[in-house]
Amino acid sequence: MKIPRRQFLQGCCAGITAMAGARLTNVTFAQTPASSRDILVTVFLRGGMDALSLVAPYADSEYHNARPELGLESSNVVDLNGYFGLNNAASGLAALYAAGHLALIPACGFPEANRSHFDAQDIFDRGLTGNAARNGDGWLSRHLSPSNPMDSVFRAVSLASEPSVSLEGFSHSLAMTGADDFSLNGQWNNVNALRLALRNMYAADPLIGGVALQTLDAADIVEAAPDEDYVPKNGAVYPNTDFAKKTRSVAQLIRMELGMEAATIDLGGWDTHENQSNGNSNPSQGYFANMAKQLADGLLAFWTDLQDYHGRITVVVMSEFGRRLRENNSRGTDHGHGGLMMVLSANVREKKVYGRWPGLAQEQLFESVDVDATTDFRAVLAEILRARRGVGLQEIAQLFPGFNYDKNVGFFLPEGASTAAKDWNLFE
Repeated sequence: MKIPRRQFLQGCCAGITAMAGARLTNVTFAQTPASSRDILVTVFLRGGMDALSLVAPYADSEYHNARPELGLESSNVVDLNGYFGLNNAASGLAALYAAGHLALIPACGFPEANRSHFDAQDIFDRGLTGNAARNGDGWLSRHLSPSNPMDSVFRAVSLASEPSVSLEGFSHSLAMTGADDFSLNGQWNNVNALRLALRNMYAADPLIGGVALQTLDAADIVEAAPDEDYVPKNGAVYPNTDFAKKTRSVAQLIRMELGMEAATIDLGGWDTHENQSNGNSNPSQGYFANMAKQLADGLLAFWTDLQDYHGRITVVVMSEFGRRLRENNSRGTDHGHGGLMMVLSANVREKKVYGRWPGLAQEQLFESVDVDATTDFRAVLAEILRARRGVGLQEIAQLFPGFNYDKNVGFFLPEGASTAAKDWNLFE
């Protein structure tokens, strides 16, 4: 049964309850114990994030030749390895990297040439390339399927008005803009009577009674801890940004132990064709820098808040493509190819920039204009699923058909290993 509007059930007399603000794609869900596998949080930077302005090859003369105004100098970055540096505006990411919890993987992407936002986002969201990316299920949907009628209603949550495309095809995905969205919808003076009536009505229903009661239980838990009452832990301070509000809601839902396995968050606004630095002579300030700060500060607050959950959470950050190496005449950058992925986890192997950097000389560029994609984005997702979600190689092949996953990127330690373990192979 599909529900087209952002409501779960509609009225006691019709035998159905409204869950205000939460779009539920199927009525068969319930609360189950939290999974022993990592909770996977996916952050998608919509619009094509300029990787060269976030993790900048600041020591490369080719970079500065191509970006006389937008290129970051040594004074604009936190140095990582003498070649790459993190934009000063992203100090939150620098702190996570310094703690050894952030893997940076530049030159990520997919093999085909496609600089369309819609097509490239579909490729990332579905984990498919070519024509298959236009109508296949989402990669997270394939990973979480098949669903069980007794699955938690919170098993897969998108902090948005509708589920992420990566969850397309998964019947138990839930979209909500905040924890407060999941509540019984009714007049304040009759909501308790409505709740009791629904419980009495569904208690005798042999078909969906059990899952309906479990869903009502979940609503009780969420209603008992409204957004405004949530107190972040470990001194975390969430900025007053939409992105930070979403990361805060995910942290709150995780702490409720409602059986969440996957959450998706979007941060749009990265299509910087012009005025990337707002005319500011310092390229580590301006529009792009403000976006980078919003991302970095939101992630740092989330990670600080959930310090006691570090062993159970993996965050992956991606964007549909990077930007052209050469800046344009409008102080911006146009659609490119190879971009950046980031993995936030307490299980990152070591502080380093991962993958193979292709170089920025003319003969090293993709189609002579873009950073090449030397690490397939599916290799990053596959390594996360293998190392932290217990997915086997056969399932990886089914999740990403047509992709030959024969080598790990190497940013994760194997399950249970210490940071002293340097030589390992997911394929053994």
